[in-house]
Amino acid sequence: MFKSRVIIKNMMSWLALCLGFPAAGFASSLEMDMTANIINNTCQVSIPNDGKVNLPIVGSSWFYNSDGSPRLQPGDAAGGTRFVVQVKSCAESESGLAKTLHFEFKPQSGKFAGSSQQVFANDIPASAGGAENVGIVIFSEKHNTNVVNTTGTSDVIFDISDQNSNEYLTNYNFYARYQSTGNISVGKVTTSALISVIYN
Repeated sequence: MFKSRVIIKNMMSWLALCLGFPAAGFASSLEMDMTANIINNTCQVSIPNDGKVNLPIVGSSWFYNSDGSPRLQPGDAAGGTRFVVQVKSCAESESGLAKTLHFEFKPQSGKFAGSSQQVFANDIPASAGGAENVGIVIFSEKHNTNVVNTTGTSDVIFDISDQNSNEYLTNYNFYARYQSTGNISVGKVTTSALISVIYN
């Protein structure tokens, strides 16, 4: 499930991804609930549809090529399940100060999966039924890139310099998918992220 609350400045929101994997395949659902605290330079955001996102059921073969090698790397833009972050208002936006919107994604735990700095790690240990070596990657649909770069930092920028507030106060599309980081096992996956949306 996605559970998201803006709890600290710069429009940070708490995002939890919860994915349940049954033995015969992988089924999952994501939920996001969001509230916000607004300060200067921040935008109020929400996740439509109560933040519920359902990932498809996949079998373990989904993660591998026929030769057993990983099918996807963390930076591979291979589609996924779409969710939107809706920007509803930005502080002082009426005065025309907003030129760019910056979306930042961070793991709430401060940890990424395995050696990758782009995969949100599973917070459930294998001893508690967590899937091993499976995490989540999130991509910007517009840029078709992972929202976290290879160094573990995130700054997804949208140029809004030629738009008025009626144009940039809109939905911004992202998508999420599974990502293997080694030999996988079935189980549950829960990961948490902080999202911040600011403008300058």
